[in-house]
Amino acid sequence: MLNEKVIVNVQFKSTLSPKQLKKISIKSLDETANVKGLITKYYYTNPETSIIGGTYLFENLKLAREYLSYFLIQGIGLKYGIIPDTLKMDTGIVHLEINGKNTKYYTKDHNPK
Repeated sequence: MLNEKVIVNVQFKSTLSPKQLKKISIKSLDETANVKGLITKYYYTNPETSIIGGTYLFENLKLAREYLSYFLIQGIGLKYGIIPDTLKMDTGIVHLEINGKNTKYYTKDHNPK
């Protein structure tokens, strides 16, 4: 199980404006890209609920947990103006990855048979 890809989802509401959050995220692009074991990260917002989030894909559970520890210990919540009662974090092991065929991102050899 330690060598399976892991998804981490972080959601929260913030005291900062979407414009401020985007500026912070852009400033930290290089730092984020250098997180050990990070395959990809998606930043997202939901303007209807004011939820801000990030979905991360890591090489394995150990590295995902290391990042979450760093996230909490380094006080990243303060940097993003996270309202504590709204913070949610979930992790899950990827069991199957399917790419949609009706998109420009589809490649034949990526989907399992």
